[in-house]
Amino acid sequence: MSPVRIAILAPGLIGGSVALAATRTHPKAKIAIWTRHSQSVPAVRQHLPNAEIGTDPSLVRGSDLVILAAPPSALPTLIQSILPHLSPHTLVTDVSSIKLSVESSVAPLLQGQARWIGSHPMAGSEESGIQAARHDLFQKAPVILTPSSSTSADTLQDATSFWKSLGARVLSMSPAQHDSYVALISHLPHCIASTLVLAAGTSPLPLAGSGYRDTTRVAGGPSALWAEILLSNRTEILASLQTFHTSLTQLTSAIEKSDSAGLTHILEKAAHIRRNLPAP
Repeated sequence: MSPVRIAILAPGLIGGSVALAATRTHPKAKIAIWTRHSQSVPAVRQHLPNAEIGTDPSLVRGSDLVILAAPPSALPTLIQSILPHLSPHTLVTDVSSIKLSVESSVAPLLQGQARWIGSHPMAGSEESGIQAARHDLFQKAPVILTPSSSTSADTLQDATSFWKSLGARVLSMSPAQHDSYVALISHLPHCIASTLVLAAGTSPLPLAGSGYRDTTRVAGGPSALWAEILLSNRTEILASLQTFHTSLTQLTSAIEKSDSAGLTHILEKAAHIRRNLPAP
């Protein structure tokens, strides 16, 4: 896909990074940035001086590609505001980390109005906002596309081509499978990091080294957004927490029984899986 005009709605960490990356990989494309608040415009312009920036949803008009980078709960209202400015050929995608609820709320609104496919870049940090955006954020990062039964081959190909142009590794799966896998590989780690921070408290913090910092890094992310994510993927989150509880119970039992062999087996099994983590 070689877009002529790319519109990005809500230029936070992910949306801003898409804009910065696209500026480099699609230098002939016009980048249009929509932000909800006019007071955000100067900060966005500082990072993207050549972009068209504004608060009027009509700036998406004429875009080949529209990236929805707002929180999942804001997407239906945002889409309603841009519908008059879309064409049936416009490719619309998002960056949400939940997919079933987004698919059910967004796809019907765009049916016959634009080409829709869900996207989830598995990239980011505990930081947020345009000031945290990076042009290389998606290099070697997984981006999951979630086509439905009505997604055309061309739409899937165009979305794949765009994300690959930003340096991403693209995978494709159903929205349901996405939510199940991401609950285990992304949402559960956030829950564990947050509860670990609370369990450790503040007194031992002067002793914190790289292990604590690496393990708890994601706990510093935006709390309101993460609460929305966890509740929106509630069923899969609860299932993943139950799986974690089972593993934790087995570890606790081995320690209580001073079962050195059992404890070593648990730790070695985990170490083996971690050592064989696929390279990015």
